[in-house]
Amino acid sequence: MNKKEIWRYKSLEQLENKKWEPNTAENSGLAQKCLALTKVPLVKLSANELSMLIGQSYNPHYLVPLALEILNNDILITAGLYPGDLLKSVLDVPSSFWEEHPDLHNKLQDLMRERMEEVESELDLPDYWR
Repeated sequence: MNKKEIWRYKSLEQLENKKWEPNTAENSGLAQKCLALTKVPLVKLSANELSMLIGQSYNPHYLVPLALEILNNDILITAGLYPGDLLKSVLDVPSSFWEEHPDLHNKLQDLMRERMEEVESELDLPDYWR
């Protein structure tokens, strides 16, 4: 294993050296699921779990590269709700993230260019992604 890839085998909790508040009955079901997922090694997260965490604004620095790998294999993967929902979560990541990570932004743009016809057949994209 490449030392640069070790982060994949750690949880968000380990990578961020942060413990989120424990689950309580007051947390929504979604919040409880996300909090539990912060303890799971990233390589074990499913497309559904990545989509959920990205959609709830958990650290895209670690989550987006994994999501892009999945999308490269199946851009319209159904991550629990509808075809393309993981892609939609990634596309909704704030522009500030993409500005800080031009390499990932380029990967996403290349992927979108290559598969635009397929994507547009399933998703209603904002004009800036067309």
